[in-house]
Amino acid sequence: MAPPDHEPSQSTQPESEQPQPSAPGQELSEIGEDECFSLLGRQSLGRLAIVRNGRPEIFPVNYAMDGRTIAIRTGSGVKLNYASLAHVAFEVEEIDPITREGWVVEVRGFAEEVTDAGDPWSEGARDADATPWVAGQHDHCLAISHSQVSGRRISRPTAQ
Repeated sequence: MAPPDHEPSQSTQPESEQPQPSAPGQELSEIGEDECFSLLGRQSLGRLAIVRNGRPEIFPVNYAMDGRTIAIRTGSGVKLNYASLAHVAFEVEEIDPITREGWVVEVRGFAEEVTDAGDPWSEGARDADATPWVAGQHDHCLAISHSQVSGRRISRPTAQ
């Protein structure tokens, strides 16, 4: 028997009234660079991918945009140690599980700790208002730049 925290959730709606996912067969289309950055600016939660000891690790992070720079507030630890002065990947998505429509944007870039840097780019990243949802010390700022960005939109097939 599964532990209580692993049991299926119970809905208060009868099964016939619960929204059902749309049929498979969605189409993928590329999203241009300008729209990718626009979509990144609409969200505040993404995933930061780093490599630690030769193995990838992914962390959910809150972020903010300063132009085309991604700013992340973090504390001391793995993210700061392994992302700073390293190539990283960053992903944000918005996908509706019922309609199976939405988008994904992936950024590949170079991360730098800009906590104490005095140049205008670093100051802009720090001022971008990346506000962590999690309590605790987040007194370091990482900025991702020199980015390659790509995105895909998943949508219903267009009528022929």
